[in-house]
Amino acid sequence: MTGNPLVLTFGEIMMRLSPKDHLRIEQATEFDVRYGGAEANAALSLSYQGDRAAYVSVVPANRLGDCALRSLSTWGVDTTRVVRAGDRLGAYVFEVGASVRGNGCVYDRKYSAINLAERDIFDWDSILDGVGVFYFSGVTPAISENMALACADALKACRERGIVTVCDVNYRGKMWSPERSQQVMRELLPMVDIVIANDEDAPAGLGIDRVSGSLENGIAERDDYVEMACRLCAEFGCKQVLSVIRDIKSVEDSRWMGMLYSSANDDLLAGAEASEQHWFSPIYDMHVLEGVAAGDAFSGAYLHALVNGMPGQEAIDYAIAGSVLKLTIRGDSNLVTSAEIAAVAASAGGGTRVAR
Repeated sequence: MTGNPLVLTFGEIMMRLSPKDHLRIEQATEFDVRYGGAEANAALSLSYQGDRAAYVSVVPANRLGDCALRSLSTWGVDTTRVVRAGDRLGAYVFEVGASVRGNGCVYDRKYSAINLAERDIFDWDSILDGVGVFYFSGVTPAISENMALACADALKACRERGIVTVCDVNYRGKMWSPERSQQVMRELLPMVDIVIANDEDAPAGLGIDRVSGSLENGIAERDDYVEMACRLCAEFGCKQVLSVIRDIKSVEDSRWMGMLYSSANDDLLAGAEASEQHWFSPIYDMHVLEGVAAGDAFSGAYLHALVNGMPGQEAIDYAIAGSVLKLTIRGDSNLVTSAEIAAVAASAGGGTRVAR
């Protein structure tokens, strides 16, 4: 892709409350306040890398809603397409774990403005004006039946306009069941050009059992991820599939790599051939400061690679470098520049060499 297209992301932004100093929720007497959400995080990451990014959601017209949108517009994200309606901004409490105690998340998002919104609150004709790429994750249709229908409306409108569509499956077991996820996502994916599916996303979120969903030995299953991608493209007509593949030993210590699969009908990736191809990134041994939103950072970095015309190996190397940099940053926002991401990608080398 060329021409610096506008990337529009669609989802819910929430207030994030976190106990300080690795305290448990029960111990906390004060909380650190930030704002984020899967699609908002991806938009912010894109804008910080110097790309054109816009965001659409339903956000209440109150001071909390103002703060949430300001957390994006401060970094250059266009929030003019956001619908200001409803009374409540959703929230979640994120508890940073340690060693064998995993990170914890408690949602407080029921009855939020977007949760209660009707599908027709969005005027996709005007919202999609000037958009080149549309991005959402499986979190958005999980919000409500109306948001699932709104995702379908948006994707149909994108198809009519020739807009590239990207979906991170992003399965959330606290939001919906595997059965409901599979029902909804299987209806949406035939309208999606690029699919991002990690770990449990394929087996739980899509019902594709080619990968085990293991968080401990994912890298040993790397070839299974290629087979999973091949099946996704064959079944739904997708052009590309990407995955973050991980070996998680503890909250702080893990290994990360990325995979990019290009199908025979891929006309989006620079240098793509009329045949199936795949690339693996280097493997990163990471000491993690905070693991939240690294998948969103992966999406944001890959979208940058896509709209800036990077070829396959360079694109996946860049995407995973953006993701692992997020592991070194607190909060939802991946505040790293394209130059910083490119420097990490370059220092890691190519192929599957371990970057230590």
